Amino acid sequence: MTVTTIIGAQWGDEGKGKITDYLADNSKVVARSQGGNNAGHTIVIDGKKYKLHLLPSGILRKDMVNVVGNGVVVNPDVLLKELANLDGERGQLFISDRAHVIMPYHKLLDGGEESSKGKLMIGTTGNGIGPCYSDKASRIGIRMGDLLDDDIIIERLEKALPRNQALLAHYGIDNDLTVDSLFEICKEWRNQLGDFVTDASLLVNRHIDNGDNVLLEGAQGVHIDIEYGTYPFVTSSSPTTAGAALGSGIAPSKIDNVVGVTKAYLTRVGSGPFPTELEDKVGEMIREKGQEFGTTTGRPRRCGWLDLVMLELSNRICGFSSLAITKLDILSDMDEIKVCVAYKGEDGSEINHFPSSLSHLAKCTPVYKIFPGWSSSGIDISKGIIPEEMKNFLDFVSESLNIPISIVSLGPGRDETIIF
Repeated sequence: MTVTTIIGAQWGDEGKGKITDYLADNSKVVARSQGGNNAGHTIVIDGKKYKLHLLPSGILRKDMVNVVGNGVVVNPDVLLKELANLDGERGQLFISDRAHVIMPYHKLLDGGEESSKGKLMIGTTGNGIGPCYSDKASRIGIRMGDLLDDDIIIERLEKALPRNQALLAHYGIDNDLTVDSLFEICKEWRNQLGDFVTDASLLVNRHIDNGDNVLLEGAQGVHIDIEYGTYPFVTSSSPTTAGAALGSGIAPSKIDNVVGVTKAYLTRVGSGPFPTELEDKVGEMIREKGQEFGTTTGRPRRCGWLDLVMLELSNRICGFSSLAITKLDILSDMDEIKVCVAYKGEDGSEINHFPSSLSHLAKCTPVYKIFPGWSSSGIDISKGIIPEEMKNFLDFVSESLNIPISIVSLGPGRDETIIF
């Protein structure tokens, strides 16, 4: 039995969905531990692309137990739409009774709060994620388990709605929401999703105790973590190993294996400093070849070279057992490939650890190690053969971070993967 956690080691969009789906082949349970439908995990099976936002990435396997954990914020309408879009057989689905619900006023608030930030706009997806987590922290949130009891729904709405309507008025946003209208919406959600709601912590722990392999699927990435990300350009939850344990309801000591997922290059959506960003034809080429457009928003992602300074921080707070390197195929057939090994500060000093100050980070320039490129013709996935230049690149990343590489992804499909 193993409990494996899948962690995004960068700013999100690393390919966690594919890695989770691939590793699910030897697992019984896949549990989402945080985030909401601001996440976007793309899985390709037999040439068909599935885009998941709330459903765990094991849902496409009929023998899989899929859990939406207590750390996730749930938009029931999005969840129902995703379920309706699945064709064929699917795995079992369970939703934590402790997971908080994204209400209609949360989505309205998200836009108002974001536009009020001006130059400090975070680049939120506008799906109500932040306001929902805010209500959770303010102790006026509504949980999935609350939907099962009429009296509790009304009690929660009577506390939450006035506060949120006051905020909407502050941002000049009109609405016609009432306790009665929201109560009816909640009852409809209960009718359609109530049978899935359970004590997910108890469920996951029972599977662990039974000796089943469990995958904890994180959303977003370490560098938009609420604690250690590039604050304030961060998400509202913790996409770390600690967050995965808490958000799925298991003890941290039960996690055996932590897979850090990183692209062979780097992308970012939204605002904030990006030392290795490529604002040139190389960056455009990577964006087009890698189809670097947000799964949730469709926005073009900013692209740059792989940054080992970032990954050192990710490993330090998450404790990676191994790395999964994705989209290595996108860098094929380039003349040269760069990897950032350090930063140079404004005063010329070398910086080896990711700064917490954004003003400091914005003044850093990358120090690169340059590698010769490799030809795509030298790759034979079926035989596990890769060019020597690619191997040298991977060896350098592994040795620099002192983390073994366990998986290399050379395409979106399950079969486009090499196990190291």
